[in-house]
Amino acid sequence: MKISGNIRGLPQFDWLILFCYLALVVVGLMMIYTTTYHDFLGGNIWSITSPFGKQVVWAGVSIVLMLAVFVVDWQFWNTISIPLYILGLISLIAVLLIGNEIKGATSWIAVGPFTIQPSEFAKLTTLIYVSSLLSSIRYNLREFKTQLLLVVLIMSPVMLIILQPDPGSALTFSSLFLLLYRKGMPTIYYVIGILIFLTLVLSLIYGYEFSFGTLVLIGLLFILDFSQNRILSIMMITTLILTYIISYQYGFVAYALGLNIAVFIFVLFYFNRRKSMSTKFSYIGGILLFGMISFVSSYAFNNVLKPHQQDRINVWLQPEKCDPRGSLYNLIQSKLAIGSGGLTGKGYLEGTYTKLNYVPEQTTDFIFSSIGEEQGFIGGAAVIVLFFILVFRLIQKGENSKHQFIKNYSYAVAGFIFIHFFINIGMTMGISPVIGIPLPFISKGGSSLMSFSIMIGIALKMYKSR
Repeated sequence: MKISGNIRGLPQFDWLILFCYLALVVVGLMMIYTTTYHDFLGGNIWSITSPFGKQVVWAGVSIVLMLAVFVVDWQFWNTISIPLYILGLISLIAVLLIGNEIKGATSWIAVGPFTIQPSEFAKLTTLIYVSSLLSSIRYNLREFKTQLLLVVLIMSPVMLIILQPDPGSALTFSSLFLLLYRKGMPTIYYVIGILIFLTLVLSLIYGYEFSFGTLVLIGLLFILDFSQNRILSIMMITTLILTYIISYQYGFVAYALGLNIAVFIFVLFYFNRRKSMSTKFSYIGGILLFGMISFVSSYAFNNVLKPHQQDRINVWLQPEKCDPRGSLYNLIQSKLAIGSGGLTGKGYLEGTYTKLNYVPEQTTDFIFSSIGEEQGFIGGAAVIVLFFILVFRLIQKGENSKHQFIKNYSYAVAGFIFIHFFINIGMTMGISPVIGIPLPFISKGGSSLMSFSIMIGIALKMYKSR
């Protein structure tokens, strides 16, 4: 069944997107109120000096901005995409020079009693420029020069954000690769990216020898010719896996790694003779490259990162190594708060963990834990459903458009919204690392709310005018 957001008189206006947007903004205001009202008993919670009062102001400004961009012709953004992108880079450079340091990161510029975070607006300017670039027939993602250009364009703001340092905001730019995949970026890049990610994770959990050996096994699965030597192939892989399990238990992983490499080279040169020499050496080069990545990541974690940086990674990958009263405290309290909500929750303004501030950063990074405690599984699921409807609707409207810029823009916005809510909600449950990513439309903060509101306003104008 096709979802329709049309009404008589406004045949192209998408009321479903507007409803999801306004519903999430209202949920955000309600949850910021419930997490802060107990600190202002006897005071004025509506004052702009309070977190809730500030957020009300930001919500009003954001809705006005959303309406303002709605009256602007959507092609205007395509026309000025280059100046916007340059302005975004300048703002990121400016924050490094004159920005205020908050909690170890120089990511904000003070404007009176408020602060602006340029990285949030850099997301908007970058996605507009990338969408515009990909809508031109001059650029073909099958060509390496176009691939390189886009990687440089995306990595430029990412590197400036990392210098702040704000790795969470930098990570969200990876959502643009959803758009690049839709436009024809070769799948091999994504396979390599996934393998690199798995290499890093396995290296940090089990050490570089184990992760490298696992990758060698995966490489063997690629080069073995099962149709010709099925029994021998199965016996070889089974033997190597058993060898690894036994060696891991008794601390002989390095010997198993050497055996795997020897078998890999043997199979490559003698067991699979039909491949050319250049192909065989490319396989060896790939394995050595992943081995180097595995070793460097493991060495950097143990010898370069500071203890508090190691703790952040361990909280995600190896929580048993963390101090429950230290680095693991936030995650434990978040899980307890969500779990205590049960199916229907404790009720609005009735959250014990919320009222007593057991969960740190509960107005920003961990605001979903307050939703889980007070509204329960049903309330948390409802918020997730709103996000999924919004993302699905953006992609659906983009696919239905004949204009490439609208199609590209829709995928880019959907990607940014998805990666934000997936990582943020994942942080509260230990599924993703705690890296300080706001929950769109809901977490406290004006820059994020304004940036996403502008994205929604532009999208609504596109769908009404198409």
